[in-house]
Amino acid sequence: MLQNIKPILLSSAICLLLLACVQNKTNKKAAIEPEIYKLLNSQVEAWNNGDIKGFMEGYEKSDSLQFITGRGRTLGWQNVLDNYTKHYPSQKEMGHLNFKNLIVKNLSDSLAQVYGNWELLKDSSVGGNFSLIMKHQPQGWKISIDHTW
Repeated sequence: MLQNIKPILLSSAICLLLLACVQNKTNKKAAIEPEIYKLLNSQVEAWNNGDIKGFMEGYEKSDSLQFITGRGRTLGWQNVLDNYTKHYPSQKEMGHLNFKNLIVKNLSDSLAQVYGNWELLKDSSVGGNFSLIMKHQPQGWKISIDHTW
């Protein structure tokens, strides 16, 4: 009788361990999304307040940051900031930014991909799509690659 109980206990223990692993991964994914949404919302708020430097807080402050558009690729946090400052010299030119249809895909504990649409309302409306690669760093989630079109 005891010999039959040992395999059952071992099977039960393995099942509980697997369930705990799946639950842990699910909890991490659930924790990632609100943090990323919070970062993107803070970017929109900064932009709409005319605060380009505040908007840039969402980006990895590194020379390896990549910002890719139809016009080409810009490398480095400072270069991206300089481009934004050049193209949007005042709050009037910045207009009102919205992000829509956001989808967060967890790639690992420290990497995520975000898809979405952007809309900039000024005298007329312009918009497009974006795909972000985000890294979790000691200071939180940061955009390391921004592909906007």
